[in-house]
Amino acid sequence: DETAPEGSLGSQVSWIVACGANEAYDKFPSQNQIFYPAARGRNMWYDPVFRVETLDGRNVWCKRHYMVRPQTIPGTFRFSVLDNGITSDEFWTIAAVDDDLSWIVFHYAGAASAIGQRYLGGLVCTPDGQLPDESKLPQVWKAVQAAGIQPWELFCVDNDTTSPGYIASGPPPLDY
Repeated sequence: DETAPEGSLGSQVSWIVACGANEAYDKFPSQNQIFYPAARGRNMWYDPVFRVETLDGRNVWCKRHYMVRPQTIPGTFRFSVLDNGITSDEFWTIAAVDDDLSWIVFHYAGAASAIGQRYLGGLVCTPDGQLPDESKLPQVWKAVQAAGIQPWELFCVDNDTTSPGYIASGPPPLDY
């Protein structure tokens, strides 16, 4: 990708979720995050691609398509998405990111006001979906705690590409 920053890994995804704090959203396996610029202006798009096990036991890939608008304070963003007829509005913060981009911690607060739902969460993401090196974990946990989340509240995401569910679902649809 010619728009990728110099020194990047050239991956098809921006980040893969290693663990998250919201049981309703962050426990899905194989969570790929794709951020890319909008055609005009300062906005971006965010397309999470994640695997879901259906009620009948099948594994399928799901995608969402969020508009991302940078806010006045650096590292803060408004995300909006239409999901099954319901619009959600989320405020995301980059809580911390390592200088070498080996990990990032996001915090988010969202609402689907039409149905009276509010939610909070946080994500630890890495290029490969695995937790960072042991030597970097104290920095990661400090960032997680600064976002109001305790490390023991995080759910590890199943990013095993050799698991039966991953294999059954086929390759993830990482196009945008």
